[in-house]
Amino acid sequence: MSVNNFHALSYLLIIFCALSFKASAEDAQQKDLQQNRTPMEWLSLMQSAAMENDYRGTFVFSRGPMLSTVQVVHRYDNGVEQERLTQLDGEMGEVIRNGTEVMCVLPENRVVKLEKDTFSNKVLAVFSEFMPDHEMYALEVAGFERLIGRHSVEIAVRAVDEHRYSYRLWLDRDTGFLLKSVLHDIEGKELEQFRYTNLELPAKISDEELSPLRQGDAILHKMISSPGKDQNWPTEMLWDLSWVPQGFSSLGRSSQPGQNVLVYSDGLATFSVFVEAVDDQMMPEGASMVGATVAYHQRVMTGKHHYAVTVMGEIPAMTAMKLAKSVKPVMKHSSQP
Repeated sequence: MSVNNFHALSYLLIIFCALSFKASAEDAQQKDLQQNRTPMEWLSLMQSAAMENDYRGTFVFSRGPMLSTVQVVHRYDNGVEQERLTQLDGEMGEVIRNGTEVMCVLPENRVVKLEKDTFSNKVLAVFSEFMPDHEMYALEVAGFERLIGRHSVEIAVRAVDEHRYSYRLWLDRDTGFLLKSVLHDIEGKELEQFRYTNLELPAKISDEELSPLRQGDAILHKMISSPGKDQNWPTEMLWDLSWVPQGFSSLGRSSQPGQNVLVYSDGLATFSVFVEAVDDQMMPEGASMVGATVAYHQRVMTGKHHYAVTVMGEIPAMTAMKLAKSVKPVMKHSSQP
């Protein structure tokens, strides 16, 4: 075969492969369209796929400058979730979950029993409370892509205003399993990303795969106490917000006098407002951010008293600042402190 003929044949093979890949991608997209699932149906499938499938794999989570690589083994056995998460970066640590019981195996063979599961997939936890027809987010099937050897469907969850962030989710077309997620601001800047680098869905997960690699004596996990209230606060003083972005509502608040922690959510985003006594160790006024999480600190003077206000959550810094400035005291039996 001459050199020219060889080059011609190579060119034809390249064209053939390109057309084959294009046809395969179009067939996959057509199959997705034929399934005719709505975005909310995809999100529901995503939740059940993560809970009810047996799987093992490795995922990477980036949050601002921080990057973590985690190995996961998950089994669903007789209605009970069992899971082992192993940190692959830095000092090795593991999280073992068996139903509602969770323990963290730390270096030096210490085992911390956690009072609740705070180590579940963050994105799945966020969307577990998401309600259909949410007016503050627009949902759509945004496209199709191949990730880690699997055909996926991209779901866009777009915020309708500047007071919250948006998501893009890539779900396995066949199972609905979350393969990748990106959280970004209104300008499209990526703030956080979660993605699998490899994933297997085996027929069976053994008991050995779910056992901790290291385990020692158990110690009790100490919960972080709530911010302290100033002893000089008037007994009947409560705190409130004069402004809250549309779509956010209170998750409940104690009716006890002096309540100083407020929590709000819009079904996806959540923020907390803490009011506490001013001390010398208070962080400087202004905003600090890690990924999508902001902490905005500000001092407030009411009468003769000084208070420290902190707004923390996955909301834009400008929104956190506006919330902090809207914090006001409310007397239970009078309008002035």
